[in-house]
Amino acid sequence: MSVRALWWVFFLSYAALIFWLSDSPLPPGVPFIELPSADRAYHFFEYGLLSLLGLQAFSPRTRRRFWGVLALCWLYGLTDEVHQSWVPGRSADIVDWVVDGLGILTMGWLWGRWRRL
Repeated sequence: MSVRALWWVFFLSYAALIFWLSDSPLPPGVPFIELPSADRAYHFFEYGLLSLLGLQAFSPRTRRRFWGVLALCWLYGLTDEVHQSWVPGRSADIVDWVVDGLGILTMGWLWGRWRRL
């Protein structure tokens, strides 16, 4: 298996993991979720990692494709929020989606800086 194929496996597996975790109700009394802003930090890093894996899998060579990968990841975040609105004990939150975008943009910026080195 090539390295690029492995990145695709990581990217698609991680997207499936996000879906699977979003499809189950939150367990009551999970301490890390009850911490102030823990949910926002989780979204930031969760989608930052998704964008890193997506950028590695797609390996964009143009700015247009780079932004396309980031947009795809953010769109996935939107579909995840909509999906959560149907899961008992979960809800859709526009702020979570914005934080997803911030994580995606931050990782995109870091990936772009790393690729220039």
